[in-house]
Amino acid sequence: MRRIFCIIFILLLCFSLPTMAKESSVTYAGDSGEFIFTPGSSQSPTDLFPAFKDVMPGDTLTQNITVRNEASKKVKVKIYLRALGAQAGSEGFLSQLGLKVRAASDNTMAYMFDSAASETAQLSDWVCLGTLYSGGVVNLEVLLEVPVTLGNEYSGQTGYLDWEFKVEEFPVENDDPVPPTGDTFNRPLWFAILGGAGFLLILLFILRKRREKA
Repeated sequence: MRRIFCIIFILLLCFSLPTMAKESSVTYAGDSGEFIFTPGSSQSPTDLFPAFKDVMPGDTLTQNITVRNEASKKVKVKIYLRALGAQAGSEGFLSQLGLKVRAASDNTMAYMFDSAASETAQLSDWVCLGTLYSGGVVNLEVLLEVPVTLGNEYSGQTGYLDWEFKVEEFPVENDDPVPPTGDTFNRPLWFAILGGAGFLLILLFILRKRREKA
């Protein structure tokens, strides 16, 4: 029987304080059985949204999050996400903001979450982000929409909402499809380059011999 390991972590998202936009990531470190969140912030070490700071009425902001399986051992994992909604005291502010989440980088996948940022909506139950072999990734696109009608009473406010990540870990079976390795070595291209270089060397050698005989 397959053994399944489940690990649950709390993710805290923050909206406040200006900062430069950065990439963020959720990495499952299978060897230690932990998730690692970057970049974090002064509000929370698990803050994944540096792009969602110092929001202004009318803003539409996008944050891309890379979810990775970095287990060095040969395992495949299913990673899940669900929303717990706004923390106490943040409901009023976050209810004014629209939030959309999807697992796609090519704009072809429908949003798995599309509601006010304070709600759990379509992420009330666990949603599987994908099955990842070691080295595999899923790209999340998160869109924050701030209405132009956002009132001055929300100036300087910070909003906190909770997400949870869960992982199920499975051993890799012999009949599993071979996952991408991330190897970018292009064999046909390099063989063509080497072949062309060899041809040029032979041609130069022949021309040199002809010059010596002339």
